[in-house]
Amino acid sequence: MAGTATGRGRKPAEPPSHNAGSVTQAQEAVTSVARKGRSSTDDGLIGLRREGDGIVRNKEKILMSRENVLAVAEKYGVDMDGVRFSLDMLRRGSGPGREFFGVTMPDGEIKLARDAFMNEEQLARTLAHERFHLDELRSGYKFPWEEAARATYESRAYAYEERWWQAHKHLMDAE
Repeated sequence: MAGTATGRGRKPAEPPSHNAGSVTQAQEAVTSVARKGRSSTDDGLIGLRREGDGIVRNKEKILMSRENVLAVAEKYGVDMDGVRFSLDMLRRGSGPGREFFGVTMPDGEIKLARDAFMNEEQLARTLAHERFHLDELRSGYKFPWEEAARATYESRAYAYEERWWQAHKHLMDAE
């Protein structure tokens, strides 16, 4: 009897085979993607793929991960050495034309929001934009607490971002 109270002496109940199979199949599919670097429709992970540049994508969207941020930064030459950044998995804008890509905090931390990961170009541009803010703060510019100062601060960053993208957009096709 003591054996049955602890579960010893009995074969443990097995989960239904359809659940075990689907979990096992999903694990195998993820392992396959990691090995091959690309998924196919046979993997059950339609759209999830790792390109030659090391960036994991789901169609156009970039998987929201630190590894992808660093891979995009490396691909486009955005120096992330010594940069503190975090991923804000919840925050996003309120629709087309009102996206929220990221923010550089007064202490220099860069917070990247979900909208920044809509595609490779947007993540690259967001990294360059926020790095511009960080460089300004590190060079002695004050954080813009007032609205007028913030408008000027953003205007400089968007102008830089546009010039930067024109000089780097050719890298998008390079793998």
